[in-house]
Amino acid sequence: MKRNIFLSLLALAGTLVLAGGISLAQSQEYDLIIRNGIVFEGSLKPAEVADVAVKDGVIVQVARSIRGTAQRTIDARGLYVSPGFIDLHSHVDGGMYFPENRACLNYLYQGVTTIVVGQCGSSAWNIFEQAEDQMKRWSGEGIGPNAALLVGHGTVREIVMGRENRAPTPQELERMKALVKQAMDQGAYGLSTGLIYVPGSYSRTDEVIELARVISPYGGIYHSHIRNENNRLIEAVKEAIEIGDKAGVPVHISHYKVVGKENWGMVKESSRLIEAERAKGRKITADQYPYQFSNNYPYTRLIPASAWRGKNDPPRLEDSEVLRLFESLSSDELLDLYLKVTPYYPLSAHHREFLDQLPRDRFVRMVMQRLIPMNSLRGVTSERERAFFVQRMQNAAEADGIRKMVRENIDGAGAEHLMIGICADKQLEGKSLKEAAAIKGKTIEDMAIELDLMDARIVPHRIGEADIEYIMQKDYVGTGSDGEAPFYGIDLPHIRSYSTFLHKIKKYALERKAVSLEHVIRSQTSLPAEIMNWKDRGWIKPGYRADIVVLDLDHIQTPTSISNPHQYCKGVQHLVVNGELVIDKEKFTGKLPGKVLRLKTQ
Repeated sequence: MKRNIFLSLLALAGTLVLAGGISLAQSQEYDLIIRNGIVFEGSLKPAEVADVAVKDGVIVQVARSIRGTAQRTIDARGLYVSPGFIDLHSHVDGGMYFPENRACLNYLYQGVTTIVVGQCGSSAWNIFEQAEDQMKRWSGEGIGPNAALLVGHGTVREIVMGRENRAPTPQELERMKALVKQAMDQGAYGLSTGLIYVPGSYSRTDEVIELARVISPYGGIYHSHIRNENNRLIEAVKEAIEIGDKAGVPVHISHYKVVGKENWGMVKESSRLIEAERAKGRKITADQYPYQFSNNYPYTRLIPASAWRGKNDPPRLEDSEVLRLFESLSSDELLDLYLKVTPYYPLSAHHREFLDQLPRDRFVRMVMQRLIPMNSLRGVTSERERAFFVQRMQNAAEADGIRKMVRENIDGAGAEHLMIGICADKQLEGKSLKEAAAIKGKTIEDMAIELDLMDARIVPHRIGEADIEYIMQKDYVGTGSDGEAPFYGIDLPHIRSYSTFLHKIKKYALERKAVSLEHVIRSQTSLPAEIMNWKDRGWIKPGYRADIVVLDLDHIQTPTSISNPHQYCKGVQHLVVNGELVIDKEKFTGKLPGKVLRLKTQ
């Protein structure tokens, strides 16, 4: 009797399921099902509760309820599910040269599943390698996030011309074009420039246009650290637009901002310029990191260099004299020194060939700068110069002159915008120079001098908060950390390397509500995928690659600080890269499923 009742119920269930269009026989086996998550698909639509099923590295179904079983099921009830974040501007390729950094944990813990490297004119591979060398190494050994590479204009220029401040000859230009073409043939996604850095700064617009034309037939994109981010921002943006227009390529402006308190607000004019061009159908986009300070080591001195030397100070060994000492060494002696100060570089055949081809004067300077950083002989870190400086401060007239120079040095930024990052007096860390002076009962100038003599790390807030929010609200601005893959616990990298993506969500969407949560998610997922012309990433949709982040938005933590930057974010419960879990219950699984993405010929 009981068996008959069971069979009747089973038949009824089968009839009901068939009526709904899905039979039990059609239940599908999946690799992964994420159930009951609040899903952001990547658009501006509000998130909705849904299940997400993954098979063979691809999202195969998104529905309110998915039947079937999976090798692994994640209950995401109360958690948010988003496409994995895409970093449009990163310098992690330097750190990821070393196998111990291939996981790129500081980015995985932010929810980043794909990075674009080779930025600011510096290629993603070392100058003595080809693009495919780096691609093969990463593909063979494995990486944490996916990576797409750009070819750097500065790297190419240095290979062909060194660091000479002149226009290329026709032959040199052809060789540069051939190197760009080679990288594109090997799968690079476009050309990057660092027009503020040597040797990119030596190039004229027509040179960059010619090189950008090489990437056009491939469907490549032109990423640019534009020539000026200060008082000539408008002129620099116009140059980027001109390059894209004449070369026939999309233009992407890296870490879009304006620097310097006196220039704050100028981004409104530059944005109007970009939007006018976009209205004509031109593809112009940008990325941004949401911090008020820039540069990898953003520290500044409050005592200007000119104040460190008095007219009666004894003579010192000048840079030119140090250079002459190195020039007196033989080539073998220079090479021996080079290998001693760069032991982490294997002397490959490519590397040796590169060194052999270097002009002697360039090799001399390279070895000298690696062995004796000239700033170590100057200022507060030089015991000799420090002693003479303190002696001069005992003379009232000289001390007044020094204070005047210090005041002039800090007036540009403003004492309220000079933040104390690291200091022997721990109560001052996190305070502005203005606040520190009030705490200590000192003048601004004397507090500045005391901080420099303590070798404190001062971080200038050179980017306006109002500008950050204004840029962030633009629908053509994605997220780019401008960060790196540092060795954990070593040096003091910018905190953007550890917290950009979750910091943007936490501070600007959840706390300040400067933008909606959907807007931030789009800026880190589908928008960057659209900018890079990726048709299979950046969305939670069937047919897209399974790069997925599961977030606990109520418990996001970004503990990194200027004085302690090496701290991983919290809030990423699970992270999936190409269908494999790399973060599971907030712990790294040890897997390296990231792929090197190669541009397919158009």
